[in-house]
Amino acid sequence: MRRMVAYGHSWVDGDGASTAAASMAALVAAGLGLELDNRGVGGTSSTGTAALVRADPPPAATLYLLMTGLNDLRLGGESASAQQGYADALATIFSAFRQASPGAWVVALAQPRLLDFSLHAPHHLGSNTLVDSYNRELRRVAAGFPQVMVVEPAGWDAGTMLDEDTVHPNDAGHRCLARAAVTAASAAWQ
Repeated sequence: MRRMVAYGHSWVDGDGASTAAASMAALVAAGLGLELDNRGVGGTSSTGTAALVRADPPPAATLYLLMTGLNDLRLGGESASAQQGYADALATIFSAFRQASPGAWVVALAQPRLLDFSLHAPHHLGSNTLVDSYNRELRRVAAGFPQVMVVEPAGWDAGTMLDEDTVHPNDAGHRCLARAAVTAASAAWQ
């Protein structure tokens, strides 16, 4: 079975998309001809995703899609322990993917920048500087695992691709993220 299993926060879960079919995970699976098993959970942190894969190991898959960290940095702010928790959680998640399907590719989407972090307390402590820092940490941890690619969404425009809530992608944002993931996975399989 050719299956994509997706994990992560609300962007993976589909928040901000007008329909389930317009969500980033659904678009990636459709674009690659894979069956989707979406295990994204809105509001979750990387440590929550790590706990999920420990409690219920990932099923075998052709591709794993991961996007996490936004809630960590929005809640933890400048806390060094929050960023360390993120790095440890990533290692747990990538290890679980490798154990479930040693030959599968992993697309880890880097978090795009937002416009405004001041809303939605207590999740209002983030910044684009922290987004960049967490993305560097994602690249560092991913480099220690085979077949894990960190994908930056080319063409991301926070001004036109975020929902009115300033946190979630709208349909254009979901399409941008999906396009980046499909392009990266297709190139890896060639």
